[in-house]
Amino acid sequence: MGIIHFAGLGRSPGAVTSGLCYLKMEKDRFKDEFKGEVVEKVVIFTTPEVARGVERVDEVVDNEYMERRERRPWREGLSPLEVVRDFLREEFGEREHFYVEVDANDFYKCFEAVAKALLKFHSPGDVGKHVWANITGGTNVLNAALAQVAHLSGFIPLLYYTFAARREDLKYLRPFSRRKEEFDFRWAWVPKTRFDERALYVYEELDRCGRVKDSDLLDRLKSRYVEFEGMDLQTFRRDFLNVMPGIGREGDHVNYLTEGGREMLKMLSSPLVKVLTRLESYPQGELEKLHGDLKLEEL
Repeated sequence: MGIIHFAGLGRSPGAVTSGLCYLKMEKDRFKDEFKGEVVEKVVIFTTPEVARGVERVDEVVDNEYMERRERRPWREGLSPLEVVRDFLREEFGEREHFYVEVDANDFYKCFEAVAKALLKFHSPGDVGKHVWANITGGTNVLNAALAQVAHLSGFIPLLYYTFAARREDLKYLRPFSRRKEEFDFRWAWVPKTRFDERALYVYEELDRCGRVKDSDLLDRLKSRYVEFEGMDLQTFRRDFLNVMPGIGREGDHVNYLTEGGREMLKMLSSPLVKVLTRLESYPQGELEKLHGDLKLEEL
């Protein structure tokens, strides 16, 4: 069993290819971290403009590994996605790779796309595939979604990224220097985050009752959920109301859901989040329905 790599792609194909090339060439360094092929499949998340060839690459250099010296001229006029596709075929042979079009500036759409792709390849309750994520390319919004899905699910144990000190070096498809101040490959280990379902209960109760004093809200929660038994008002204010986003406050300790709070409740109540955080379990057939509308295109 090999590794499936999730990666965002913008206008710099080297942001995707250099990390994959590094893992291939230095795989003996990481033999304790995986079994099987270090790159089995790649799933690219990118914008419609990149996917459909509207965006083109200004300059690409197919360089020798760890050198700036050109191996051979690269075809001009390609889109970033086409460059990545051709690179993968050359480096890893003919195999399945995929891409997903996303609105890379909409966090929730990015989150949904990444979560559905993860459920397709690694569903809870199934052995699934090993998944790592490259957070070098794409937008900050997309990379934030990759990181959040990784933390919530625990199914993406490794994030990685490549560092290039100079913008002009982004044109190289492979690592171009062994000097770490010029180029480096870096890990970000991902601990599984335990989701505190009590936060969801607070949002749900506020949604039910509208504006409510914090003492009355705590009493309502205690009557519904054993998780709030024994909690005093000061602790409730400190650990929940004062730090949870999307909760508005007005005089006499009255609390209410803001528009942001409703968005948060919508997200936390979604089947995707409940599956990722293990708040609910679904039979395999039901899980497939959750990601069945994902438009996963072959690269």
